[in-house]
Amino acid sequence: MPDPVRPKDLTVSGKRVHLWLGGAGPALLLLHSAWGDAQMSWSPVWGELSRSFTVVAPDMPGYGASDTAEGRSLSESAKLLTGLLDSLGFDRAVVVGNSFGVALAIELASKYPGRVSNLVMVNGTRLPALSGFMKGIIRIPLIEGRFRRLMQTMSWSDSAFARGFPNQSALPVGFIDRIRGFKDKHARVGFDAVMGQAKPQSRPTVPVTLVWGTGDRLVSQRQMESFRQWLGRHEYVRLENAGHMPQLEMPKEFVAALLTLR
Repeated sequence: MPDPVRPKDLTVSGKRVHLWLGGAGPALLLLHSAWGDAQMSWSPVWGELSRSFTVVAPDMPGYGASDTAEGRSLSESAKLLTGLLDSLGFDRAVVVGNSFGVALAIELASKYPGRVSNLVMVNGTRLPALSGFMKGIIRIPLIEGRFRRLMQTMSWSDSAFARGFPNQSALPVGFIDRIRGFKDKHARVGFDAVMGQAKPQSRPTVPVTLVWGTGDRLVSQRQMESFRQWLGRHEYVRLENAGHMPQLEMPKEFVAALLTLR
């Protein structure tokens, strides 16, 4: 059977946005991790999800086939997403973010709450806001190089993959190698987002569900509990033994969790 979710290119605010679109029902906006583009993050589940939702899975700026994103902040990316929804004729969407996509989902829901009917966060947390003084220190050339290398070590090293995925055999074949192939490009996007975050993120006021793969050690238990306290009232779904990207590791269980939002 042909995949009901198909690639499409749109121009939004003068930028090319490559996305995957298909299905019927309420809009389901899927925001990918820093480990690859929309197809890498969501293709194992979007076919089944398209039976109940209209899947909208964009490659965010700097990822996949979308235009580059030099210096782009989360705030700018959130505004781009509202333009994307407008172009597709959707007033609101269920928004699902995974990993780095959680921070973008928070930004979208906080700045444009009327555009988000439900917010689903999957194994990720908010983006910290560094002080102007700290950013100035990081911009010193020698320190900036070390900071960039530290970010790569924290997220793209073998030890990071081992912490993120307790059972790598559950991942699509070749997935880790594909992540490694894009690490320089995607680490630059992450660096720009951190440096572009002007103030702490605001707690969303829309209905929130936190889906958590309990085997994830890339985000520590302490970080997760702190994040839950910050969120306040929310639904919490545990996917036992899944790691940092449970939609890839336990796709059936992940889809079942999302279908409760219909």
